[in-house]
Amino acid sequence: MKPLDVANCSTDIPVQSPNKSLWSAETPAIAIVDPDEQARADAARLCERGGYRVLQFASGEEFLGAEPSDRVSCIVLDVSTPDRQGIEVLRRMAERRTAPPVIVLTGQADIGLVVEAMKLRAIDLIEKPYQPESLLGAVARAQVSARQIDLAWQTRREAAELVEHLTKRQQQVLQGIARGEPNKIIAWKLGLSVRTVESYRAQVLARLRARNSTDAVRIAIAAGLIGGALYALGHR
Repeated sequence: MKPLDVANCSTDIPVQSPNKSLWSAETPAIAIVDPDEQARADAARLCERGGYRVLQFASGEEFLGAEPSDRVSCIVLDVSTPDRQGIEVLRRMAERRTAPPVIVLTGQADIGLVVEAMKLRAIDLIEKPYQPESLLGAVARAQVSARQIDLAWQTRREAAELVEHLTKRQQQVLQGIARGEPNKIIAWKLGLSVRTVESYRAQVLARLRARNSTDAVRIAIAAGLIGGALYALGHR
């Protein structure tokens, strides 16, 4: 496969010279996973010209084994290798509650591979050889997606921490509230008096710092209390 000729990239592509002295382990990085050394180096050089910090991996196995401590905001992943290491990386990322967005590179337009990659939540698929602006555009979109993932996870985490501080009984009342059940139904299900449920409801709103029941429901859903366990936290 002919590698991308980064040296002859169109001057119309908006790039900036990276100031690597400002980079640290806290600077979001683009992880490029490609067994083709030349293609990997070309993609890395292109992303660096776009102002991104880059980590390079020669195989999916190397990437998974490294578990990079650097904050990876996007993975550029070649999946066209016969050993299917790229697909395995995609599968492992899809199994995680939070994982950086993945841009898939492939040397051939294989419909089956495209479908499999999309089912495993790849956000973009680019066929080699590609135009530089195609990769830079995909990376830029991935950065937006990564920020949205971070924000969503932060919201879930904060909600889970609030719910975790409720007693078991308060959580049960909150579940009833989230299901839209009136106090008398919650009371009947829990074997409590209506007045006791009213008291628990007031306690729940206060502990969640919720202005009303609608806020409490949003927190319960974000925390994963409805339809599953709390996100990353155990029940008390």
